[in-house]
Amino acid sequence: MSFALFNKQTEGIWKSKDDNLQDELNEILEKYPEKSHEDITDSYSWDLHLNQYKYPSLHRESLIITIFNFFEHQLNSLCKILYESIGSSLKIKDINGQGVERALLFLTKVAKIDFSAFGSEMPVIKGVNLVRNVIVHNGGQLPDDSNSKVNKFVTNSEYLFGIEGRYINIGSDFIEFFIDVLLGFFERLGHEVEKHIQIHDT
Repeated sequence: MSFALFNKQTEGIWKSKDDNLQDELNEILEKYPEKSHEDITDSYSWDLHLNQYKYPSLHRESLIITIFNFFEHQLNSLCKILYESIGSSLKIKDINGQGVERALLFLTKVAKIDFSAFGSEMPVIKGVNLVRNVIVHNGGQLPDDSNSKVNKFVTNSEYLFGIEGRYINIGSDFIEFFIDVLLGFFERLGHEVEKHIQIHDT
């Protein structure tokens, strides 16, 4: 996936910028007495915040939205192909719901794709969908309810951080992890589509 390369290069840029800024700060601190260090560090705090948190967060949130839009488009395209192959009278737009959830429901109910053997991919995809919705519709702020599905997903995730009512923090390894999950999903989905083709070609 080109997303993986883009993510790797962009993460590398932010890390390089942060390393350079840290080196610059350390060189300056070495030139001045310790009593001046706090003021000097404070003068760099905003730039450090941008390089360490703000810009990487914008990058990761944007990629989650972009990758999920790509994922939804791929699923909708597959639904259209399978709808035509089986001659179904039920189109994806006739299915209740929206987005990825609706596409998965169509593939399950109409195209008879078996997702039961997909393992850990499905819970992650559904959880990231919740995260994506929080980013798009609530600016990345998690719900106040600790029992909400998205808060539980974040709590149980190795690469996501945040508590109820606060903003989600996406770890630097999350995008790579999610891309690997989607690659595994598409590999399994490809096998299921092959089964579907064999059944309807006989």
